[in-house]
Amino acid sequence: MSNKHPRPKAYEFFNPKPNKDKKKINFTWKGFWKVIKIFLYTMIFSFTLTGCIQSFVVKSSSNVGEGTEFYQNDKTVIPNYTIFKKDETNPNALVRTTTKGNNFLVSADNNKIDGQTILESLKKQSENNGSKSTYFGDFSSLIIFENEKGFEYLRGDKNNEFLFFTSADKQYIQKNNWTPIFIPSPKFLVLIKDEKFVREGLFYTQTELTSDNKNVLQVRNIDKFFYKLDNKLPPVYRPYSTFARDVFQSIYNKILTLDQFKDGKLEALINKFEAVKGVDFDANDFKTLTSYANTIKQLLPTTNFTKFDIANNTYTYNLDEHAKPQTIAYQNKDASRPIVTWGDSWKLGPFYSIFVYPLSKIILSISESQSLSQWNGWITVLAIVAVVVLTKTLSFIFRFKTIFGQSKQLELQAKKAKIDAKYEAYQKNKVMQQRQRQEIAELYKKNNFSPFAPFSQVLVTTPIFIAVWRVLQGIPSLKVTFFLGLELSATSYQQLFAGQWIYLPILILVVVTQALQQLVPKWLNKKKTNRIINASESEAMKKQLKTQRIITIVFIFFGVVFQASLQIYWIIGGIWEVAQSLGIFYLQKSKFYRDKMQPFLRKKKII
Repeated sequence: MSNKHPRPKAYEFFNPKPNKDKKKINFTWKGFWKVIKIFLYTMIFSFTLTGCIQSFVVKSSSNVGEGTEFYQNDKTVIPNYTIFKKDETNPNALVRTTTKGNNFLVSADNNKIDGQTILESLKKQSENNGSKSTYFGDFSSLIIFENEKGFEYLRGDKNNEFLFFTSADKQYIQKNNWTPIFIPSPKFLVLIKDEKFVREGLFYTQTELTSDNKNVLQVRNIDKFFYKLDNKLPPVYRPYSTFARDVFQSIYNKILTLDQFKDGKLEALINKFEAVKGVDFDANDFKTLTSYANTIKQLLPTTNFTKFDIANNTYTYNLDEHAKPQTIAYQNKDASRPIVTWGDSWKLGPFYSIFVYPLSKIILSISESQSLSQWNGWITVLAIVAVVVLTKTLSFIFRFKTIFGQSKQLELQAKKAKIDAKYEAYQKNKVMQQRQRQEIAELYKKNNFSPFAPFSQVLVTTPIFIAVWRVLQGIPSLKVTFFLGLELSATSYQQLFAGQWIYLPILILVVVTQALQQLVPKWLNKKKTNRIINASESEAMKKQLKTQRIITIVFIFFGVVFQASLQIYWIIGGIWEVAQSLGIFYLQKSKFYRDKMQPFLRKKKII
């Protein structure tokens, strides 16, 4: 008779021979690799999320020497610089500032002073002024003038040092011999109908300036049309005011070299205007004075000489809190954060150190291998091409299974649509909904397909794209590169709205390549698996394709709003993706693929 009361499991404790039928936990490489993949995807997702957040927090700039930048070594770190040049386009101004010259970069300048490069000389000058900073401090200002011969690093006529000052310097010694500088008074600015600048650009009180009922600016107690710049600087913030005064003097000296002002002509013209009090003055001479006034007034806010003294007929350095007197004239807006070493990149977290920093080294090694000006931007584009080849190759390796399984994915989408159509009438029935999910799960399991495969593809490509974006924003040479008339650091659609029609072709190319990149794979896969589907399946497929269309529109939108250098990356990358899709399509139709490659991929359960 069989024992109807089996022995309790507790008696197994006294059994010296354990149950041989007990299941053992077996180690498999497949399970181990699955755990590793989950860990890697989790880490990549974390880094990607961090990179997305840092894209809005870590500041970058289109100006050299500002924000987060990448450098090959500490000898190539560039301070913030401002370039002045003669303005031949604006009849109302004589000299203007331009933050960029055509392919000009301080580190690429071959000029040497006493056997040292410009950057080495600047570093030495900063150290002599008490700087202990590894680079050039958070804020800096180097003044350059562009003339017919090239770029001139302005120097003082008193001690022949560069017009250069950093926030890390402990002192600043006067470099120019200061001479009287004529500044248009508020009375002259009102005369030329520049009331907005008087209201917003200068510091005044209601007793000096006021408005009548018609809001017309009235000037009181101001007799002179031109003041002179005050040489008596305040005892506080002396290094900042001294540097500002030196900058003002250097630009003024450049203006005095113009034919209409040299040899005392400017002073004679102003004295003549003051004598007749602006009445019955020659029209051409008045136009010349207006151009001078429009040029000089632009120097006032940036040098902080915005407070006028009626009693002494002069402008003084503004010490009011709103004027920010502890600011270097023409300094960078955002603090400089150069990344030179791998340790520097770790200060911004693992995303910068693992993804962004290696890419920056690749671009720098190519872009700095040749002369930036002689190649006219082609060396920069070559560096972008190299990044495209590298990133697309890595992306292809990680997406290999997804790419070669696209036709199967489309077949599964059709089969899933058929299942969805079958259960369309049971949307509110929980039991039938459970059956629907089970059928879909069995479909995926039978075909060795993970529904998260498209997500993993995005997970791989997104950090690569963000890393490329951050690198292209932070390479100094890319900020000053002009390629075929395009400023690579500029935002194309903004330039187009400003009337720069040269940016229209690149925007069209971005839209076309991004559209083709998204649509060509779908057209090719549809051609592979073309069959007749019923109305219910068609409706379910439309819901899935609607999401894909939204993604396509989003990618096109981002392609339009980014800077020109990133758009070049997207265009080259889009051409790569289209060529890759066509190549794989015709490869899969070949006899080699059917006889050799496809059996191997199926054996390895890749497709």
